[in-house]
Amino acid sequence: MRIFGGERVKALMYRLGMTEGVPIESKLISRRIENAQKTVEAQNFDARKHLLEYDDVMNKQRETIYAIRRSALEGKDQRDYVLGIAEDVVRELVETFCPSEQHPDQWNVTQFLAESNAQFGVDIKAAGADPVALAHDELAGAAVAAVTRRYEEKEKQFGADLMRWLERRIILDVVDSQQKDPLVEFKKEAFVLFEDMMARIDNETVRYLFHIQIQQGEQPPQPREPRPEPPRHQPPSAAAAVASAAARASEPPHLPGFAREMERKQQRQQRELQYQTGPAQAEAPRPVRAGAKVGRNEPCPCGSGKKYKKCHGA
Repeated sequence: MRIFGGERVKALMYRLGMTEGVPIESKLISRRIENAQKTVEAQNFDARKHLLEYDDVMNKQRETIYAIRRSALEGKDQRDYVLGIAEDVVRELVETFCPSEQHPDQWNVTQFLAESNAQFGVDIKAAGADPVALAHDELAGAAVAAVTRRYEEKEKQFGADLMRWLERRIILDVVDSQQKDPLVEFKKEAFVLFEDMMARIDNETVRYLFHIQIQQGEQPPQPREPRPEPPRHQPPSAAAAVASAAARASEPPHLPGFAREMERKQQRQQRELQYQTGPAQAEAPRPVRAGAKVGRNEPCPCGSGKKYKKCHGA
């Protein structure tokens, strides 16, 4: 009810003196509770639904990996599979360094030739795929043909049987080496992101402090008396507000322009945060306890002259 019932219902419950253990007889409150329960159940359903969608994605990925491993373990011929992924790789290199939407004069020919040689061990320009002389589609076709000829030469060198065994062995080794525990990878990625964030904090702190300057005509700030710390018994939001006000009060009267801009930025962020989270909630009023329970058909104690069930007992 505190989360989904709304401020009106919460205030009404406090005004009527409802506390834990008191039976709820009001139809209005009962309807609100029912709506809040429906909202909670809908949220839980959406969470489970999204979890199943994520699991479905991971399951499809597992099926893809298992299919590759199963094919290699069963001793099936992997030649067409290897040539197919080789074609995909070489076409990706062409699209990356010699894209169709760019003029050939803007192509990164040097990088394309270097990456092709590193990936396939062949001088693709000498093999007939010259980026300077061919258009985009012609270059892609010539590069695929050159890579296929290179693989056929490798097959003749090792022999068909040994090449089939090498294909299965290398596929299994590469697939197994790439499979990782998702939880471990999540922890690693989270740690890397955290380290990057800490590095940015350090870098910006140092950069601001080392670049801050006093403008011409301004006097260096004079030290002031430290302000007392906020009382410990204050709630976190109130303590934060008092600490922020004390920090601003302890600032020097003549801040440099750079520092004033930083202060204005911080104040804007604080206002946005207060707008998003709302002001600090005041302590809930204590319910007023009556001496004896008022019957629903008896006059209301408030003095309105109405029956209790038609007034504060509604």
